[in-house]
Amino acid sequence: MSSVSATTVARETDAINEQADRTPWVARASRHPFSANHAIEIVGGSGASPDFSSMSRQVEVVFDGRLYNRAELAQQVAGPAETLGDADLVLRAYERWGRDFPKHIAGRFAIVVADSANARVMAVRDPLGAYPLFYAEAQDRLLFSTSILALQGQPGVHGRLNRAALADHLCHLWTDADQTFVDRIRRVRAGHMLTAGTTGVTSDRYWEPVADSGPVNWIADEDHQSAFEARFGVAVERALDHGPTGIFLSGGLDSISIAALAADASRQTGRAAPIALSLGFPGDADEETEQRGVARSLGLDHRFVDFYDAVPSKRLLSEALAISRHQPAPLLNTWMPAYTDLAVRAKASGVRAILSGNGGDEWLGVSPFLAADLIRARDVAACWQLLSGWRRSFVTAPHRLVHIILWEFGVRPLTSAAFERMAPQAWRANRVWRNVRRLPKWIAPDPHLRKELASRIERALPPANPPRSFYFRDVRRTLEHPLLAMELEEIFEMGRRLDVRFLHPYWDAGVVDILYRTRPLLLLNGGRTKSVVRATMARRFPGLGLDRQKKRGGTNFFKSVVEREVPLLWRADNGLSALADCGIVEPRAAAAGVDHAVSSMNSRQLLRAWDLIHAENWLRAHS
Repeated sequence: MSSVSATTVARETDAINEQADRTPWVARASRHPFSANHAIEIVGGSGASPDFSSMSRQVEVVFDGRLYNRAELAQQVAGPAETLGDADLVLRAYERWGRDFPKHIAGRFAIVVADSANARVMAVRDPLGAYPLFYAEAQDRLLFSTSILALQGQPGVHGRLNRAALADHLCHLWTDADQTFVDRIRRVRAGHMLTAGTTGVTSDRYWEPVADSGPVNWIADEDHQSAFEARFGVAVERALDHGPTGIFLSGGLDSISIAALAADASRQTGRAAPIALSLGFPGDADEETEQRGVARSLGLDHRFVDFYDAVPSKRLLSEALAISRHQPAPLLNTWMPAYTDLAVRAKASGVRAILSGNGGDEWLGVSPFLAADLIRARDVAACWQLLSGWRRSFVTAPHRLVHIILWEFGVRPLTSAAFERMAPQAWRANRVWRNVRRLPKWIAPDPHLRKELASRIERALPPANPPRSFYFRDVRRTLEHPLLAMELEEIFEMGRRLDVRFLHPYWDAGVVDILYRTRPLLLLNGGRTKSVVRATMARRFPGLGLDRQKKRGGTNFFKSVVEREVPLLWRADNGLSALADCGIVEPRAAAAGVDHAVSSMNSRQLLRAWDLIHAENWLRAHS
């Protein structure tokens, strides 16, 4: 347990929520045409400012983040790495490669380039979206920032609610990857370059491990393990360069593998060992044995905090609402109050960066949509390998698992593909109709809004006959899904408020590139998921049962929290007036649904009720 008192932690956490003295930068550029001088102006930004190029009058560059390949890039553009700033190196890369310059940049970054000679502005976000980047049009200007809140404060940017985005959120749809919850503010997508010129605004993907057509450049089967370990080691060591480090250590393979490599790299390079930071969850989410065993084996200073010591009020949902009110979007990670407390304790001990296992589930696992490809190929042996691997890796009843893998992710997608081949327009219309029919009856009483939701559903439908395979359709969706972008943006924003960097080695582009191009069944070597780290960690920490470990989560614990706290929140303020005033919900029907959930104590309905209470509180704070 940290020596930092709970009172001190609570005081610092409150200060974080009220913090307003580190305003993020905003880059302001002429819309068209661009002037030869001062094409970009930095406004706001009383905290850390981005790097600004100084070498050219016709091209200006704003760079925020960290370049991983400074030396290599300097050699390629014939510039001295020790004297050139990051923005000047990017400028030289742009002068050499033109619009292809992002393909030569490695790192975590947000970049804005204004090219007066070609009358265009380009905005680039790093391949996986570790750095956020948003933009808005205001009069004859384009405004860019890593912060939605900073853009909202600019003249000409109206902070009107994006009703469709919030309605989408309440329906768990998230259909538009560009939109935010503010109508006039949009995001630059991860791995994309936005280009604005005299003919309009376009967005193009510049980074993808596997294109939708052409041969797949698979990693050689015999090389996939060594290739992964090399890239993963580099990703973890890069994260250690940010200063004294902590690690959110759960009992799962993702964070354990990061802790092991970070401890090894720290010893080899003479850095101080990272601090292990763990939350103690109750019930079937308890991982204390693994957490303490790993920290002890690695010789790490271990700060273990019981969950309700990290949430002193014992009211997780109330604390989440308090944080959410200061966020540019409703909070996705309801556990954030506890992890904020843990991060504040770590910061008091000098930690400047915290590593997490975020991304491990997405990239170490195997998409269940592989079942559709295997059934279509009539590969019975591989189907059995997939089903067996999932049975050994997840706590799910066998009959339920067979239904999920073979029907939901196997036969049903193939059936949909067959119907689309026979009657493409009719089947697409049927898919849209079925999705619209599933919308809650109390959502979008305004017919214009409901019609817009239907249009968004249609635009977001994944192809029933994917161009390459069902497996790659789902993996690509992982790259593109708005929810993942929002999650990384939320973590980044919390790090900004805490003045601590949160880093995720499994979201490193090099690591994702290797895992994306590893044949999926190789990720099931040994009959369980996450094979590229499972066997190594099991040998490293014998006795913890990592070779047999199944995926655990806090689902049951969270259900108990919801069952205890939602009725209290609803009784304290049982109204949905803000959502009703915006035409997002029909208040009587929605309130009746919450009342029924509270009286029946139905867990699924209570989770829906929590979504409504949460959205209502967030909207009131931002109205």
